[in-house]
Amino acid sequence: MKTTYATFDIAEYLDNDEVIAEYLSVAAADKNPDVFIAAIGDVAKAKGMASIAKTAGLGRESL
Repeated sequence: MKTTYATFDIAEYLDNDEVIAEYLSVAAADKNPDVFIAAIGDVAKAKGMASIAKTAGLGRESL
């Protein structure tokens, strides 16, 4: 019998600013800088690059 697992995507759970802030804080506390870089990518996926670019006053391509 083979066990299968559903795909987990953290971006689906990063649905408000408080959760995102906590997620980034925990990732920043990790000694491995790759953890924080991956967390930034997760947040960008959750928020959408176009939304982040608009908030930053940049073009999407500039990010």
